[in-house]
Amino acid sequence: MTQLRNLLERIDQGGAPSLGFGAAQSNRLPAMALIARCSGDLDAALAAAAGSADAVVIASPGITPDELPELGGLLWGAGGVPLAPDNVALWQDAGADFMVSPLAGAIVDAISVANPVMTHGVRIPDDVDDPTWPILSAAPLDFLVLDKSAMTGPWTFAELGQASDAAVRTDKYLVVRIGLRPSVNELVALHQSGAVAIVAEANQLGADGLAGLKADLMALPRVQPAGRRRVRPTLESQTT
Repeated sequence: MTQLRNLLERIDQGGAPSLGFGAAQSNRLPAMALIARCSGDLDAALAAAAGSADAVVIASPGITPDELPELGGLLWGAGGVPLAPDNVALWQDAGADFMVSPLAGAIVDAISVANPVMTHGVRIPDDVDDPTWPILSAAPLDFLVLDKSAMTGPWTFAELGQASDAAVRTDKYLVVRIGLRPSVNELVALHQSGAVAIVAEANQLGADGLAGLKADLMALPRVQPAGRRRVRPTLESQTT
């Protein structure tokens, strides 16, 4: 089991001590994990994320592992990398714990390379009637990303409903990417909707913004998930 999946599983189960990846980690587990998205000025983004984030995702199109800045002891993964065996092997060898890939063109054989030494996720479709939803339900993925980074105003009940719907459609963990920093009430609602992690832009929020968001996540009251997730299927379990 990878470090990110272990963290998401512990959060989903609502117990067990924190894994303590960031320098400012508490002994308690946050209600939702904080994943810092690092793009643009990677050195500045990583510096902003180092003190508060539970994990970082490197989201710089075209970058190769040998071009990465120093990552120290951070738990990290690669974002926007096509799910193909060669890519999985490349980033695994570089030390990535997880990958977030486009669903289009994803190669089934890549899963056997990634599992169990890497965790994998994809962005979910915005349209609930999108024909790829059945694929997401059956695929041996670990988490799904609901991208709400383009939001310019407060969360509405309709948007929270989208998060809740995504959480109950599959047995995958729900991760929500944000743009504006949510209020405490919005974080509580997202947590109650089934989200287990928040992705925030490191360069946009900065060190102070990420630290404040992490403090909010640590202070959130815990809720019992509406329904326990099933054990994530593997290719072996589906064929036996």
